[in-house]
Amino acid sequence: MIIKRLVLGPLQVNTYIIKSRGECLVVDPGECIGEEISRLGCRRIIVAVTHGHFDHTQGVDCLKDDGATLAAHPLEPQVARESASLARAWGLKAHTQEAEPDLELGEGDTLEIGGLAFRAIHTPGHSPDHIILYNEDPPLALVGDLIFMGSIGRVDLPGSNPRDMKASIEKAKSVISPQARLLPGHGPETSMEGELERNPFLRNPSLILPP
Repeated sequence: MIIKRLVLGPLQVNTYIIKSRGECLVVDPGECIGEEISRLGCRRIIVAVTHGHFDHTQGVDCLKDDGATLAAHPLEPQVARESASLARAWGLKAHTQEAEPDLELGEGDTLEIGGLAFRAIHTPGHSPDHIILYNEDPPLALVGDLIFMGSIGRVDLPGSNPRDMKASIEKAKSVISPQARLLPGHGPETSMEGELERNPFLRNPSLILPP
């Protein structure tokens, strides 16, 4: 398995390409990265989106037009449209995603590619459509904007909800192995073990709630 991280777009989103057995999973394409994927020689491509915020979806339509399969939560297209509109209101350049998921990833659904099996875990809070993708062997979780090194995703955006985020953090703690690598949507790679030890919001999820 090869994991490549690209930092893309004005908000420096982490886009991941995971290649295994000649097949590629692209997670949260912040830009069109067709040339990068071509260089890897992927014979099958699935694009998965952890949530529909515009910085995570700018390359979705381009890759879909090139023949990739799109996998996302059923609410993702609606969130993507709303997020792109909001980004433009903030003065940011944002393409509105047109593609609909070919594979819907709800709670407990499995995305299989290259001998890997990523289970979708619905984790709303940062956004209502947010999912993490968890492969148990080897333990690896694509956590989007749920967990960052030492922090968590914002809960003050339209569609976010602190109580949902608290519940999602508690769910992640109960499901993800401490030995798992965590690949977040922004910032450096971390581990579940490290975040359980040092992340104040994982140590005490009640901190997420407003006073």
